[in-house]
Amino acid sequence: MNALMDSIMALQTAFQQVQNLAKGPGANKLIALKPLLEKSSLELEEEFKRIHRILQPGLREKTKRKLGQRLKWPFQKADVEQILQLLERHKSALILAMNSDQM
Repeated sequence: MNALMDSIMALQTAFQQVQNLAKGPGANKLIALKPLLEKSSLELEEEFKRIHRILQPGLREKTKRKLGQRLKWPFQKADVEQILQLLERHKSALILAMNSDQM
């Protein structure tokens, strides 16, 4: 769980910094970054919404109480690994785009 939260927070921070660059004074020079930023933004927003729905306490607690089960981490190891790979892929793509724009 810590690795997932750390990756989400790190990508969120990096993504916000990249968005600030894309809106800044030199934004017209960021040819590779802008389209990637838009695509990544949409994909990550959907993934974060999906994760939020799964982790949303109100719905999970209500469901668990009805079933008489105790709360547990809703993701399997494979789910977490898949999310981490998605986050890493977006982070790598942003870094590559930023590097190509600086050349």
